Amino acid sequence: MSVKKLSYKEHEGKSNFWSFDDATFLNCNLIVGKNSTGKSRLISVLHSFSQLILGNFPILTSGMFDIHLKIKHQHFHYQMLCENKAVISEVLEVDGELKLERKQDGSGKIFYEKIKNFFEFKLPSDVIAVVNRRDEIQHPYLITLHKWAQSVSLILFGSDFGRGRLSSIEEVMDVNSNVAQNVNNDAVNLVKTYGSALRKYGEKFQKAVINDMRQLGYNLTDVGAKNVQQILPDFPFSAFTLFTKEEELGFDVPQFHMSQGMFRALALVINLNVYSFSKEERIILIDDIGEGLDYERATAIVGFLMEKSISSKLQIIMTTNDRFIMNKVPLKYWSIMKRKGGIVRIYNEVNSPETFEQFKFIGLSNFDLFSSEFFEKVNGDE
Repeated sequence: MSVKKLSYKEHEGKSNFWSFDDATFLNCNLIVGKNSTGKSRLISVLHSFSQLILGNFPILTSGMFDIHLKIKHQHFHYQMLCENKAVISEVLEVDGELKLERKQDGSGKIFYEKIKNFFEFKLPSDVIAVVNRRDEIQHPYLITLHKWAQSVSLILFGSDFGRGRLSSIEEVMDVNSNVAQNVNNDAVNLVKTYGSALRKYGEKFQKAVINDMRQLGYNLTDVGAKNVQQILPDFPFSAFTLFTKEEELGFDVPQFHMSQGMFRALALVINLNVYSFSKEERIILIDDIGEGLDYERATAIVGFLMEKSISSKLQIIMTTNDRFIMNKVPLKYWSIMKRKGGIVRIYNEVNSPETFEQFKFIGLSNFDLFSSEFFEKVNGDE
C-alpha cells in the first residue's frame, strides 16, 4: 500500500489559501524545505486524509483532495471537495473505472460488485460517501480503501514520544492476558507496544530491537520492560517502564532517565519492528526526522529508515531541514518544497527529472541544491 500522488487545496479564493500541487511519492521519501514552506503541513494533510477515510475526523471547513493510491496492485483515484463543512463532490475510480460519484445535493451513484451495476443513493451534506457506504459484499473496494487508511501511521519525531508515559500494573496484566495476542499500536505507550510485540513475536523481536539500536550506535546488551521499582527501589509508586542496558554502563536505565535522543531512537526502532514483524504494508509519516540527534546518530537513523523501506513493505515519508541528513540521503529520494504565498510546488526526480540531472553535473552537495534557487532559475519561476 502506498500513496503515489497528491494535490490539495484549502480556502481557495481567500487570503488564507494554501495548496500542494501534484506532490509525487516513491517508496522512500525525504521532504526538504526551508522553514514555513509546509513540510509539517504536508505530513498533516496526508494523515488527516487517512483519518477522514476512517471516519475519525469531521468534514473540513474547506478543502480539496485529489489523491492517487496503490493498494493491492490496484490504482485508486479519489477526489473530494468540501466547503462550509459540506461535501460538494466525490469521485472514486479503481483502475480507471468509476466506482462512486456524488454531487453537491448529496445524491450520487455507486457500483455494486455482485450485481455489476450502479444504484443511486443520497446522503446528508456532512457525510462522506466512501466512509458511509462501506459494504464487504457490494462495495469491497471501499473496504480496501478503509484498510489503506488504517495502514497510515504518524510519528512526530520531534516530540517526547511518550518518554514520561509509564504503564500501570493493570495495563501490563491486560497485555499478558490478551488471548488474541494483538499488538498494541500506540506510538506513545511504548511499554504496552513493546510488551504486546514481545508476547506475540518472542525473543526474535527483542533481538531485532537490540541489533537495530546497535546499528544506530547504541551498544545495548538488553532491552525490555519491568517494574520501575526493580530498577529504582525508592520510586514512589509501582509502574512499568522500558529499560535499556548498555555495555559501557552495565545497569538498567529506565526510559525517563534516557537522553531524549536515545529514547526517540528506541521508540522509532520499536515501532518500525512492530510494522516489519507484522509483514503488513504500512505508510509511515515521520515529521522532523533527526531532531535532537547528533550528526552520527541522525545520519545513522536515516540510513536505517532507507534500509527498512527497501527491505520491507513500508512506504516512508519523512521531513527534515537538517543539512547532515540531506547530504546522507541520495537525491533520488528527495522532494524539495518551494513556497510562494500559499502555493507550494514540490520538485523531485519524478516530476523534474531534467532539473535534477542538470544539478548532478555541477558537483555541489545535496544541501546546496536545497539552499539554492536552482529550481527557480531552471524552471523560470523567479
